[in-house]
Amino acid sequence: MGLRDIEKKIKIKSAFQVKEAELVIKELAQMIENVKNVKKQLKKFEKRYGNEIQKDKEYYEKLSGLRNELGLPTEIGRFEWKEAPTFKDRLTGGGFYDILANEVLNLGQKLTQENGGIMAISELFTKLNKSRPGKLVSIDDMLRALDKLINTKLISPYKVLESGVKIVEFTPVEFSTDHDLILNYASRNGYVTKEELLMKTGWTEQRITRCLEFFDERNISRVDVDYAEGTKYWFPGLGS
Repeated sequence: MGLRDIEKKIKIKSAFQVKEAELVIKELAQMIENVKNVKKQLKKFEKRYGNEIQKDKEYYEKLSGLRNELGLPTEIGRFEWKEAPTFKDRLTGGGFYDILANEVLNLGQKLTQENGGIMAISELFTKLNKSRPGKLVSIDDMLRALDKLINTKLISPYKVLESGVKIVEFTPVEFSTDHDLILNYASRNGYVTKEELLMKTGWTEQRITRCLEFFDERNISRVDVDYAEGTKYWFPGLGS
């Protein structure tokens, strides 16, 4: 094969690659246009049926899932992310912080089945930013939003453990001093074991079992049986 043949083949291949790239760009443009049309239809749909959907948990969750796939806030009726507080927002504590407080509350309630409605501040911060792809918020802004929820009595004041970990409660739970102590130990690694608690507390096994069952019944903890390491009681809301 001569140099001219090689050059000709290279040109043909390059032409095909350019054509392929053009087709991909056209396809992407069409996809973007389709998404825009879906959003328009979604606006009309929510305007018409939004009130009914908000009363039905199943439909609300399905619609929130669709919004998430479209890159929209999961709150029905809102089509733009507010990325950062304005100067006025910082002065008044409104605007951006009202929206963010609503997002935090919805997220906390949504995760109740997973963690029993309690979360460490650090875990909440991680989950919140995961729910806002490309629209990250600062820890200070999240704390201001939480303060709004606390001040309006939508959630309880923080529970501060001896370890220094702050807990947010999205579902009111009556904790005893025994429960607080176990949460304190769990906050260090994200889990506890009966053996660890027996050594550190000096309690009876019955007392420890009663507390662990309390957490398990409220979805605050998960039991993980490992024959090599023993049974662990994980607390999803505390992270790891």
